[in-house]
Amino acid sequence: MCCFFIPLAEASVLTAANSLLKKTGKGKSLASHFDSLSKLLYGGSLLLALEHIWHGEIIFAPPFITAMKTPEDLQTMLDELSTTGVGMALVTTVAYIGFACLEKYLKKNTAGTTATAGQN
Repeated sequence: MCCFFIPLAEASVLTAANSLLKKTGKGKSLASHFDSLSKLLYGGSLLLALEHIWHGEIIFAPPFITAMKTPEDLQTMLDELSTTGVGMALVTTVAYIGFACLEKYLKKNTAGTTATAGQN
């Protein structure tokens, strides 16, 4: 229904934090990571929104989200936000952090390997 709202909210917070970091001129590496992660989250949210439009869960007339038509459906929507939406945002963030750490590790080890290979 609207599980993409949570990753979209996270991406918005990261974008705001990124703009603050750029204003201060500090944390360029962190700002770069915030920018990359927010783009990943925005893209995923867009694709999920399109999928929900395709399946008729989002419509172009009020209330826009079909789960908001009845109070019973509203509780289902809130449950989906708190489980699926939060889960997707967490998995995406943890996966990004894992790949960022792996990239840093590989760059560090590759730089050390090429430096020692040139000495032989």
